[in-house]
Amino acid sequence: EENIHGYFGTANATWTATPLESRYGITKTGFGYNWHIASPRFDLNVNRNEVNRFGWCVEIDPFNPSAVPVKRTWLGRFKHEGATVTVSNGRACVYSGDDENGEYLYKFVSRSPWQDMLAQGNSPLDIGMLYVAKFNSDGTGKWIPLQWNRGPLTPANGWADQADVLIRTRQAADAVGATRLHRPEWVTENPLTLDIFVAL
Repeated sequence: EENIHGYFGTANATWTATPLESRYGITKTGFGYNWHIASPRFDLNVNRNEVNRFGWCVEIDPFNPSAVPVKRTWLGRFKHEGATVTVSNGRACVYSGDDENGEYLYKFVSRSPWQDMLAQGNSPLDIGMLYVAKFNSDGTGKWIPLQWNRGPLTPANGWADQADVLIRTRQAADAVGATRLHRPEWVTENPLTLDIFVAL
């Protein structure tokens, strides 16, 4: 859902964006599509929380038509440009760019090796940790975990729990000092060197 902010709007003159809505670019006019006129679902004033359902990755099983789609909240809420799945030390990793200028590069890592999780009847995307990239001027960098009650992501700073961190992914990345990038988009892995490349 790369451009979620464009599909919502409202004609209500008193509507104002919350800090969370502002951080995701939600405005009264959106892209000017006026979907809110055709369907109240997209009216920011009528359905205040509808916009919060957007910005997530949804997993669909192409081999099982009866499978229920699963919203993968551990991958974070932002304008996902792709979701590149790789394996590192047996664990599933998913890389995603937040496709907007000045946003971040993210990585999800499953809590346990993916084969173990599948053997237990769980998806490797069910639980793990979401990380955001921080780069240094010398070309090095690190992955910062967006983990509740660690670093600045504490109750004292207004973070209620891990769900709150994932819902406010962009604000969490701001708080930990991640590196802003120029429209981070698709990510790919070199299968020989395991280097990761991201299109900017």
